[in-house]
Amino acid sequence: MSEFSKGYEAKKRIDKTFYDPLFAGNLWVYGSIFLSWMIDLLPIAEWPFFPNFLGMTLIFWGIYQPEKVFYWLVFLIGLLVDTDSSAVFGQNSLALCVMVFCAEAMSQRLQWLSRVGQAINILPVLLVPAILLLIESFCFGSFQIQPDWFIKALVSVVLWPAWCFVLCRRFITQKS
Repeated sequence: MSEFSKGYEAKKRIDKTFYDPLFAGNLWVYGSIFLSWMIDLLPIAEWPFFPNFLGMTLIFWGIYQPEKVFYWLVFLIGLLVDTDSSAVFGQNSLALCVMVFCAEAMSQRLQWLSRVGQAINILPVLLVPAILLLIESFCFGSFQIQPDWFIKALVSVVLWPAWCFVLCRRFITQKS
């Protein structure tokens, strides 16, 4: 019987190190969410090839620390993003909440995969904002598809392993 077929509880994670995201404290989790929100406030975030750092951070912590990512917090952050981007109030809130829900639903499976495997599996999750924008434009009569909605998701998937590497490394000194 393979290790994977024995189930999640059968394989004990003996390789827990200081860099394991399961050891992340509240300051690191919420600080990285705040930092990624600040990155998304930059004017270059509107470029089509700029990844969705806030979405990637919320997905990452939804996978590794689902008990620390509260839906009310994600909704509030989404309202702040709506205010900044002059979007329909609640549009980004809905997209971020659905993204976090999907990440939490797949969290047990995604923890088994490598970073590249995770990137492939979270592509549909990162496409949620683009699909919601497409549905919104269809409902309000101006059915237009903008390719930069989908390009952001693809760039985010390409940068997922590097962003996971950054979030796993806590830049504090380890006491010996």
